[in-house]
Order: sequence, then structure tokens, then C-alpha cells
Amino acid sequence: MLPVVIIAGGTASRLEPYSGETHKCLMELEPNVTVLDFILNRIEKITSPRILIVIKPQFKNIFEKRLKGKAELIETDVEEFGNLYSVSLAMKRLGASPFLLLMSDHVFERSILDRVLSLKSQATFTVCLDKKPSRAEAREGLKLALKDEAVVNADKTTLPQHGIDTGMILCREDSKAYVERAIENFGFKATIADALNLAAADGKVDCVDVTGKLWKDVDTPEDLVAARKVYWQILRKELTKPEDGLVSRYLNRPISTRISIMAYRRGFRIEPLTVTLVSFILGLLASLLLAMRAFILGGLLVQAASIIDGVDGEVARLYHKATPWGGYLDSVLDRVSDIAIVAGLTLSLPIIDDFTLLFAILAAANVIFVSYATHNLSSLGVGTERLRKVPATRDVRLFVVFIASLLSLPILGLYYLAVVPIFYLCYSLALAYRMRRGQIKVERVRREPKPEVLIERKEISSKIESLISNSIKLDLSLLVINMIAPAVSGITLISLNGLALSSDHLLTTLNLMVVIYFGYRIMMALKAVIDIIAKRLVGVVGVTETTLKHMLVDCLYIVLTALLWVYLPPQLNTYVGEWASRVAALIIFAFFLLILYDLAKLLYRTFGDFYKGIVGKIAKKLHEDSQ
Repeated sequence: MLPVVIIAGGTASRLEPYSGETHKCLMELEPNVTVLDFILNRIEKITSPRILIVIKPQFKNIFEKRLKGKAELIETDVEEFGNLYSVSLAMKRLGASPFLLLMSDHVFERSILDRVLSLKSQATFTVCLDKKPSRAEAREGLKLALKDEAVVNADKTTLPQHGIDTGMILCREDSKAYVERAIENFGFKATIADALNLAAADGKVDCVDVTGKLWKDVDTPEDLVAARKVYWQILRKELTKPEDGLVSRYLNRPISTRISIMAYRRGFRIEPLTVTLVSFILGLLASLLLAMRAFILGGLLVQAASIIDGVDGEVARLYHKATPWGGYLDSVLDRVSDIAIVAGLTLSLPIIDDFTLLFAILAAANVIFVSYATHNLSSLGVGTERLRKVPATRDVRLFVVFIASLLSLPILGLYYLAVVPIFYLCYSLALAYRMRRGQIKVERVRREPKPEVLIERKEISSKIESLISNSIKLDLSLLVINMIAPAVSGITLISLNGLALSSDHLLTTLNLMVVIYFGYRIMMALKAVIDIIAKRLVGVVGVTETTLKHMLVDCLYIVLTALLWVYLPPQLNTYVGEWASRVAALIIFAFFLLILYDLAKLLYRTFGDFYKGIVGKIAKKLHEDSQ
């Protein structure tokens, strides 16, 4: 079992006067939950290791009372020292054993711990790298410089070009030699960065990318306030399951987890079984409304049932009430509700012929088969995360019913439920077959062919050349398609039970294929240009290269979405029909909102402290002028 070392020997001078009352890792994130409690909880959920905590002697009694034997306490024996000295004291007890090093003042989500512990590496030190810290975090944190994914330098004073350390380091067997050498070179005030730089000079420091994961370092009163907010964000984020479908991850969970956390914070005692029954009843009511052709209200209830379906499991995990019985009941009621919704869609149709009845039977059967296939793959030990990317999970199916109902086109919802899950089932069979064969597959070698021919050429020139050439090709291709359209449009190719495939549909498909193909190549060229621009702006803006790329790419997506809004719906309206134009407009609008939200969130996270500082200065100035 990998031991865990937590260093808590700092003075916390920047947290005064609050640090005079208690140690900063014993400050509360919520009533009766301290920073240390939260860290220990993260560790215990992953494994049950030997835990060593390095403290100052004056805090021994309060730590012993709080921990009640959960960890070994190591007392420091000098007055002034750097954080590396605390590490060396723990290493004297551990010998040459590898261990995980944590800071006592960092809150972090469990997946960071998962990621660093799952990494297979021969490096002496593995650090966690955040490529998108806020401007304030980038200024204060330990900046890491990379070369070919290896850490070559760790320094608080350099530019934050590649990212910062998040305070979690995996130390392997030969780390002791570098720690001892750093203390020998720099004395008791040696820092962890000193040991990292000694190892980096020998190429023995690598990193694991934890960008996008939630964490917070507590150094000041403002940091403590921010950490309390991050704490609730972490709890809410950890309610999301890795196997969640697309709609659940990006729409349902953001709503349901907020409901669950709000109930938990306010102390509402909600029984998971009650929430399960509410979701089930909403599904049945939705099916009745759909059958009565009350599409808008029925569709809204379908989506409401889908969202509330996530609350029961979240509440069960928050209140530690999750049981196999609750999961079984939820699964059975979900299947009954889904079949009722399929029946409601079918009964809403003005004409139910044999063809439609066949699709209804397929849709109802798929409700059972998708759940059955997922459960059986899990029991075989096959991961279903990739499988759930196929848009046929329950959250996606109900969302499609919701959209089809809003458009008063129940037949589209029925066709989707009947056809798309078949691809899900086929993929599940492929995964099971791959496991039967031992998951043997030939990996492509990802490198340039040898010998590598180096031609001196400015990188940005080739990307601009690619951008211009692909833009011209896109324009010419669309021009040719539009020129031949009048000659071939309106020809019916296939007609079956009222469904017709015409040349107009093929023209629309061809248009889309051309736009997607050349649009992708244009996007890659633009992103490469953005990469080059971002590298040059790091020193000016004061944030990492990755953060700048993210901002610029979001801006690019917003422009492209606006262009799609102008081009795509009219094309679909001309060749396919008004319903296709409406669906496309709705999808583009949703994508635009998501990108805009992502950009706004990134800007606030990156420059939020800078913005608050400006507001504070303005408020201070106005206050001084008013006196």
C-alpha cells in the first residue's frame, strides 16, 4: 500500500489573525468538515494507506485529538525550515519506499488522485500539472517548464508558459537521494522545487495533466473563502458518473446536481426512494400527455423526469444511503417509464400502419436491450465509457423525445428510438468480441518516418498556406454543387410508404460533406496559427499558453457558429424542409450558448481575481472621496 505524506509544518503567516486560533488545515470548509478532514476523505475513498503528517510540536495535542489515530504524527525539530525539510523527516521513517506527497492546505477532487496513482512511469518524481490556472494562481504557484512532456524546470519566478504544480507529487524509490542532496546544497530552507530541479536536470521528473480538475491552495483569508466555494463545486462534480451519457453530462447533471447540493446544504432530509417515485410518475404523466397530443407539456415532463432521475442517486450518495435495492428499483421503473413514453409517442400519431408499428416495437425493445447490454458488459469487466458516447443512452433518448415533442414531430422521436440504439448494441457486441479475443489489436506507430527530412520553412507560413488553399477549395466545391443543383433537383430516387429520398437530399448531404471536410482542414490550420500566437502572448497576458489557446479557440468557434447559423438552416429549408431547418437552428443555437458559456467561465476563472481587484480599488477610491 503506497504511504501518503502530508506536510503541515508551515507558519501560515498570510492567514493571520485566523491562523493564530488554529492550524490552517483545521479550518472548516463546512461545519465539522476541515481541510484536513476533506483530504483524508479523498485518500480513504481511493485506498487505505499509511498516512504520515509532519507538524510543528505546538500543534501535537490538537492534531491527536482530531485524528484519533488515523495518521502518524511527525514533529519538526528546528524553528525555520523549508517545505523540503518536512519531506525529509517523513522519509526517515519510510526509508527508500515510494510515497505520495500532499500539501495540508490544498483541497482537490478525487479524480486528481486517481490520475496520478494510475500513471505508469519510471520517473523519480511525478507532479500534477494544471495548464489552465487563473492569472492569480499562475502568479503565485510553482511554474513548471516542459520539454517533450518532461519537466525541465520548476520555479515560482518564471513565466507561466506551460502551467503550474497543484501540490500533489508521487515520489518513487530514488527520490530520497535528490531530497538529501537538495538539503545538503541549500540547507534547512531548501524547497521541494530545489529537489525537483536536481532530478529534472537528470531527466527524472514527469507530469500528469490534471487541467480542468478542481483544486485550491489556501494561503490567505481570500483563498479560504474561495476554497469553501471550490469544496461545494467538488462535491457537486463528484456526483457526476464517468458513465453518464452526453445529455446527462452537459445538461441534466448541471441541473440535478445543483438541486441535490442545495437540498444537502440546507439540511433537507430527502429520501432517494421518494425522488425515484416522483421521476417515475412524471414519466407516466408525460406518456399520457403525448398520447393526447399535448406535445409541448408532454415533452417538458419527459425532460423533467430525465433530470429528476439523476437526483435520487445523487441524494443517496450525499447522505450515504445508496443501496443495491434502490438501484434495482430505479432501473426497473426507468424501463417501465420508457416503454410508456414509446407507447405515448405511437398513440399520438394520426395513422398507425404496419411500418410505424414495427418501429414502435423496435423502440420499446431497444429500451430493454440497451440497459441489458450495458449491464452485461459491466459484469464482464468491460468499461462502458466509450460505449456511452453513442447517443443512445436513456438521457439522450429522452432528450430527443423532448425535442421532437417541442417540434410537434413525434414520428421523428419514434424513428430515433427505433434506429440509433441498434448502433449502440452493435458496438457493445464488438466490445464483447474484442474481450473474447483478449483485446488484441495492432497499435499504429505514431512518429515521423525515418529518415526525417528537415526542410527549413517557417511553420506559420505553411499553416497560412493551408488555410488559404483549403478556403479556396471549399468555395470552388460549393460553387460547383450550387451550379449543378438546378439541373438535378426535384428528382425522386426512392419512395417507400410515404417516405421519399430525392436528389435534393443528396445535394444537401454533399454540401454538408464538403463543408465538414474542408472546414475541418481550415480549422486545423487556424488552430495551428492560434498555437503560435498564444506562445507569443504568454508574457504579455500573464497566463499559460494552454489557457490562451482555449480562449482563442472558443472565439474561433463562436465565429464559425455564427457562419453556420447564416448558411446551414436556409440550405436545409430549401432542400429538405422546414423541420430540418428548425432542428439545425436549435442545435446551432445550443452549441453557440455552450461555447459562449465556456468562454465566459474561462475568462472569469482566469481574470476573476484581477477583475475583483479593480472593483475593490474603485470602491476604495469612491469611499475615500466620499469622506
